[in-house]
Amino acid sequence: MSKDNHPDTADKKPPLHCKPLKPYYLVPIFFLTVIAVYLIVQSRSSENLHVNYLMTMDTSVELRFTGGSSKEAVLIREDVVHEMELLEALFSRSIAGSDVSLINNSAGLRPVRVDSEVLYVTERAVIYAGLSEGAFDPTIAPLIDLWGFLGQNYRVPTAVERIKSLPLVDYTLIEVDEKQTTVYLQHQGMSLDLGGIAKGFIVDQALQVLMTAGVEHAFINAGGDIGLIGSKPDGSPWRIGVRHPRDEEKIIAVLPAIGGAVVTSGDYQRVFEEEGVSYHHILDPETGLPARELISVTIIAQTAIEADALSTAVFVLGSTRGMALIEQLPGVEGILITPELEILVSSGLVNIVELYP
Repeated sequence: MSKDNHPDTADKKPPLHCKPLKPYYLVPIFFLTVIAVYLIVQSRSSENLHVNYLMTMDTSVELRFTGGSSKEAVLIREDVVHEMELLEALFSRSIAGSDVSLINNSAGLRPVRVDSEVLYVTERAVIYAGLSEGAFDPTIAPLIDLWGFLGQNYRVPTAVERIKSLPLVDYTLIEVDEKQTTVYLQHQGMSLDLGGIAKGFIVDQALQVLMTAGVEHAFINAGGDIGLIGSKPDGSPWRIGVRHPRDEEKIIAVLPAIGGAVVTSGDYQRVFEEEGVSYHHILDPETGLPARELISVTIIAQTAIEADALSTAVFVLGSTRGMALIEQLPGVEGILITPELEILVSSGLVNIVELYP
């Protein structure tokens, strides 16, 4: 569906598997059409709207914001990109000398002193791992590598290989020392992968750069992790279309949104096929196999770091346990889609979301 198409609100909606509306302010965002959700344009008002498309962190980034002259907008854009690239240099385990690569190289040997941002994100990762009972686990890297998802050298590992790697995936073996500002993985062979949470943090920090510059209306889409400041420039909510997980030309739900973050995890994002079976990158840390109970999870939260971690956690937990986790967290809502294309909506979205199954 193109960005200029405006979906009509359905007169009749299918039953929603959810509870009464939660009384809190909805916080959402925008998503690349090729990844998870569509921005549904409602008006062509673009006064002082600066639109940028760029590549950074090895991903496509769309940045839109209002205010200031063209010259000022260029400086703001440069500041945003600079911040994102600085943080990527800390978090990427593919970059030699990054804090995360140093942690991994020292696993089972010694703690590593890290930047304050890395310390913070690692602490948050451990918290979300605990909340999800390990469904989100930042030590998933050995399994990711076993499947070849990092370098896109895809392969289906043997059961013996998976079983051998499973003991290395255990978030409780991460030691974070706030006083010494160090992170330590207790066993050799362990490896930290903050990809399921760091991009959300980077988006949040990019938004902070924009707000510091006085921007009042903006969204940033960094490869599918989205952050939003305020409403659209004309004062109306953004309308966010969630991609149909089995047809990238269609949307399956639309959300009106003001501020916050939206992140979608889907089984169609990094996927390969072998002997007629599709395998995706969202692995269950307990089994080392792709999680299969859901095919798409969209999380709406107040920050991108929270939405990022929870989208993975809920995907692995499945519909029942995943929705239970969403409902217990204030300021968090979700849209879950099963393999049968059943749409499950959390209580705070009952009277808000428009469904197009």
